[in-house]
Amino acid sequence: MSTEKLPHWLDVKAIDTALSCTRIPDKAELRDILDKSLSLTPLTVDETAALMRVEDPSGLRRIMATADAVKQRVYGDRMVLSAPLHLSNHCGSECLYCANRKGNTTVERKYMTSPEIREAGLKLARQGHKRVFLVSGQLPNADVEYLAEAVSILYTLFDGVGEIHSVNVNVGPLNAEQYPVLLDAFVGTVLIYQDTYHELSYRAAHVAGPKSNYVARLNAPDVALEAGVPDVGGGLLLGLGPWRYDLLGLVLHQEHLLRVYDVACRTVSLHRMRPAPGSQMEAPYPVSDAEYLRCVAIARLAIPYAGLVLTTKEPSGLWRDGCGVGASQLLTGSVANPYDGWFLAPGQKVPFPIGEACHVDEVVRFLLEEARHLPSFCAACPRLGRRGQEFLSMVRECGMKSQCGPNSEASFEEFLLHFATPRTREMGERLLVDKLDHMTAQERGAAEKLLQKVRAGRMDEFI
Repeated sequence: MSTEKLPHWLDVKAIDTALSCTRIPDKAELRDILDKSLSLTPLTVDETAALMRVEDPSGLRRIMATADAVKQRVYGDRMVLSAPLHLSNHCGSECLYCANRKGNTTVERKYMTSPEIREAGLKLARQGHKRVFLVSGQLPNADVEYLAEAVSILYTLFDGVGEIHSVNVNVGPLNAEQYPVLLDAFVGTVLIYQDTYHELSYRAAHVAGPKSNYVARLNAPDVALEAGVPDVGGGLLLGLGPWRYDLLGLVLHQEHLLRVYDVACRTVSLHRMRPAPGSQMEAPYPVSDAEYLRCVAIARLAIPYAGLVLTTKEPSGLWRDGCGVGASQLLTGSVANPYDGWFLAPGQKVPFPIGEACHVDEVVRFLLEEARHLPSFCAACPRLGRRGQEFLSMVRECGMKSQCGPNSEASFEEFLLHFATPRTREMGERLLVDKLDHMTAQERGAAEKLLQKVRAGRMDEFI
């Protein structure tokens, strides 16, 4: 164990104590915890751990149903779609589970050039995407200028119809003076995944390079917020550490950020470990499908205001079910799993992927057929500057649902008119009518006005 001083908020004893308790909450205690979540109040470590001890089918159904109700109260019945764009697989770290790790000789290394970034962004815009999520290895020498250039390129794209309106960046910890470079490029959320809060698991997986510094990773969101970044995002790599421990670590982290900055992680990504070419470890703590859904639901209840992000790396039925237990965003298209489906030929390296692994129209159709959630391409919040404390204040007051519903309808109608295949458009129009029927009178009025503008040829309409 390292002698580095852990941040005071990571109370390992509190996590261990909560996990050592075996008392199953009775019906009254479970009701009180769920009611607290429904009031959009974050749960404590002990309350979150109590939910983890519920095993009876009736109690689990109540947890899942309440998680969906909390999500509906905050964001309404919509699922925001974003596209990951992999810029580079160069990396200065040696993370044993990752294809990008520095010592991996089985993959072809590449930085996308400016023209390639432009072309990849245009492919996404032509699919109908408005929100992009930049992904790379932890770049050598923290090449923040390269990331800022990519952000700027994407914001300038226009193919006659489609445009990118929100660009988030997944980046390793930067120095305080580097963040203004990204802010000057109008970056959205800066995503810094902890992967696991379990120190032994973290150090066993991250053996060299910048990401091996466990304490620096824990402190990275503080550095970003103090440097003026309005929105940070967190994430867990489920299976790398014990998922219950990691979820309690996430709860403590959010408590700290709220206490000090009056803002916490705007989004939390929940990804499971996947096999990757050249990786040197399998998941030490495999997470089953049932455990994954429990983790999503409990995360929604514990941190009700956060945007919970799933990915189409999961089996389609699982991310469909995840949409119904608290998830609010979905990463899809443009190589969501960068090496899935790439096979290593004898004597050859796995090529760097440029293109789309699954077209967004396919995902939208699946949502329409299987999940009955409203696909949303809305980028109103970044366009209106709803960030940081202002955004969180709106969420706490249930202010997002009244905007998210109408804005999602308008952005989806724009997708249906300009980007969808005929079958998807037919299904989507029926869903829009159905969702209108379930809106409040105020929400429906706002949605119908926006839809009228979109059908008249207006683009990017929102309130």
